Amino acid sequence: MSSSATADEQGGSGTVWYRRAASPDGGELAVSLALSDGRALVTAVGGMEWRCTWPLEQALDHECLAATSETWLDLSGLEFADSSLLHLLLDSQRVHRARGARLVLAGALQPVVERLFTVTGTGAFFMRTPL
Repeated sequence: MSSSATADEQGGSGTVWYRRAASPDGGELAVSLALSDGRALVTAVGGMEWRCTWPLEQALDHECLAATSETWLDLSGLEFADSSLLHLLLDSQRVHRARGARLVLAGALQPVVERLFTVTGTGAFFMRTPL
C-alpha cells in the first residue's frame, strides 16, 4: 500500500471513519474515529513517522469533532512515533482549546512513545486518562 492509500471500511459500532497509510520503509499506521456518548474517540495503531501522519491529521480535523466537547485519543497501539506526532498533537490541542473542547490522551502509551513525551518535556501539556 502506498503512502497515499486510503481504506474506507466499516469498523465497529459508532465508527465514522477509518484510514491506513504505509510508509516506504514498510511501517503502517491505521487510524479510526468513532463517536460515543457525545465524545469522539480517535484510535491510532502501528507506527507513525513523518511520511504517514496524514490519517491522524485527517481524523483530528474531521468535521464531526466540531459537534463534540471532548476528543479522546487512544495511542496505546502505537509501536513507534517520532516528533511529527508531537507537532500534530500540539496543533490539535490548540484547535480544540480555541473551540472550547478538550483533547485527552486516553490509555497507556507504549514505552517508546512515552519516552518521546518524557524526553521532550511535553507530557504535562496533555490531559491523560486511563481507557
